Amino acid sequence: MEYRKLISPEFRISLENYELSDGIEVECFSSLESKADWCKVELTTQLQGKILFNDMEQATVELGYDGDYDILIPGYVRKIRKDYWKEIFIKDDMIKLERVEIKASFEKCEPQDIIKYILCQAGIERYTLSEEKYGKKDIFIVNKQNGIKAIMEINSAWGISNDFFFQNRTFYWGTRPEQEYVYVLEENLNILSLKKYGELWEIETFGVPWIHHSNQIEVVHSKIAGDFIVDKTIVKSDSSGRTRMYIYFKGG
Repeated sequence: MEYRKLISPEFRISLENYELSDGIEVECFSSLESKADWCKVELTTQLQGKILFNDMEQATVELGYDGDYDILIPGYVRKIRKDYWKEIFIKDDMIKLERVEIKASFEKCEPQDIIKYILCQAGIERYTLSEEKYGKKDIFIVNKQNGIKAIMEINSAWGISNDFFFQNRTFYWGTRPEQEYVYVLEENLNILSLKKYGELWEIETFGVPWIHHSNQIEVVHSKIAGDFIVDKTIVKSDSSGRTRMYIYFKGG
């Protein structure tokens, strides 16, 4: 694995007809428990009612510095709330599974066969599924469930605890993307604060586009040190444009 230094970046929101970096306040959330990564972009007064977009329009949330940006969330705009004129809500590809309705019967199928069908119905072509053999069921029925609930039902019916999520528009079930970098967070360098809430540690640092839930990080701090797996992240900016990231993990 390689190591990368952390920087203090700014947000850039790209829609089909707009690119926004000013006049916005942004909050992004990534958690394995919530399934979907999402981002809420609040428009300040000068932009409210002036940004026009469509439901399911492609959108990209990036973090960067001096013109060098990395993708934080690739996704789609959700335009169903009455306050769309003052905010933009973006979800990753999980929104496709959330909106597709599955009604089908499957005979002599393994979980992977059914999941592939669900993904196809949702228009999802990029996926990586566990290759483990879980056995076939004589019949399995999905009765008007959205894709997320249908996959959760598959896990339950087969007694499987496989996590599933998207990263960079690829669906993962029982697998994880290969991690190219180890992210080092160090006291007096890029850890602004370290606190513990129950079983979770919270690191406050600068916004980092490459850290997501399920990633490995290395922590070097007088309170706790070692390699840990990220449970969730929150990245947000305030009205002054300052960006901060909050990284949560268990350990110690």
